[in-house]
Amino acid sequence: LEEAAEVSKEYPVVISDFIKGAREIEMDGVGKDGELIAAAIHEHIEDAGVHSGDATLVLPPHTLSAYTKERVRDASRKIVKRLNITGPVNIQFVAKGTDVMCIETNVRASRSFPFVSKTMGVDFIEAATKAMVGVDTTDMNLPTLETTDRPSGFVGVKAPMFSFARLRGADPVLGVEMASTGEVACFGASKEEAFLKAMMSTGFKLPTKSILISVQASLQDEFTHQAWQ
Repeated sequence: LEEAAEVSKEYPVVISDFIKGAREIEMDGVGKDGELIAAAIHEHIEDAGVHSGDATLVLPPHTLSAYTKERVRDASRKIVKRLNITGPVNIQFVAKGTDVMCIETNVRASRSFPFVSKTMGVDFIEAATKAMVGVDTTDMNLPTLETTDRPSGFVGVKAPMFSFARLRGADPVLGVEMASTGEVACFGASKEEAFLKAMMSTGFKLPTKSILISVQASLQDEFTHQAWQ
């Protein structure tokens, strides 16, 4: 702490509060005069605490309750309106139990914008550009927070790629600092199919022999049935 104070006397220490077992959720959207004209909500597979650039994203979300999604929608509307945003916006949330909290709001295009655009079938960057220069977007068929039928018939998964094997001494443990050096996005008929395609696209090799699975004692009975399937 003394060394930190020497570096910065005005703001010597930053303390982060981690919430264990929480789910991270993101809303990518386009605002115009404080109103969301395009939006998509997606969730992370990893627990909150992994940098969003290193997280695996699923669109549409599959584990969020109707209550949690409505809290995200309500907060997104209020934030965009309060900041009077015109253009791209990315809002990150953390949810645990009945609590849904905003982590940060980025008034810019996020790295998930291309993934969201491909999955939802419309160019969010084009919509954001038109919004900023005052061009009408009503002919773009943009998805909104109330849209429930897009994507239709498939699920999108975006997975990170890492270069740990190429960097001697690299620590492969993920945390709040981004470590990925690339990413892939895949579609599938289910979230499991899309996830498997994404993993294989990153170079992940499926085991061909017996594998060891370790789970906590309270989950052993339930997991045995799931693993057998």
